[in-house]
Amino acid sequence: MKTNQSQFALMGLLSLGEMSGYDLKQLSEWSVGHFWREGYGQIYPSLKRLAVDGMVKKRTERNAGRPERIVYTLTAAGKKALQAWLKVRAEPEVPRSELLLKVFFGGLTDADTVTEHIERKLTACEKELEELKATRARVEREGGRHPQKPFWLMTLSYGEYMAKAQEEWCKDMLKELKKITKSR
Repeated sequence: MKTNQSQFALMGLLSLGEMSGYDLKQLSEWSVGHFWREGYGQIYPSLKRLAVDGMVKKRTERNAGRPERIVYTLTAAGKKALQAWLKVRAEPEVPRSELLLKVFFGGLTDADTVTEHIERKLTACEKELEELKATRARVEREGGRHPQKPFWLMTLSYGEYMAKAQEEWCKDMLKELKKITKSR
């Protein structure tokens, strides 16, 4: 079976229990969504492929007065494939940052433009830190004694460290830009 990383992300989420595509999207937004995004355009085709490959099974829930709901469950084969994938070395990522590209070429524009870009990034970092704080509170509140909870908190901590580092970088670069502006 050839499976992409999106499919493994979905199988990982399904390891927590049966869910619909909508449920998967909602859960992914506040959990893995800080570092792995899945849109409906990826979720439903991936679920279809996983069902064809026997990695998940689906069933239809019928509730009076409500639309039918398709619910997916991870199969034993899916759990085995997920566990095998978890042991494979993670591939190095090639970072892409439009902000850094614009800062790199910042000498071709005015310092005010670069300052605006960095100020927007600083605001985004502050917002992200608030979201991560809310996510931490939710995991602490709802995670209980789930065996995955320490690992959820590890990935959350990574996001917090990264956002704090970027926030500090923004503050430092805004100071540098003030120096550049004064020297011109």
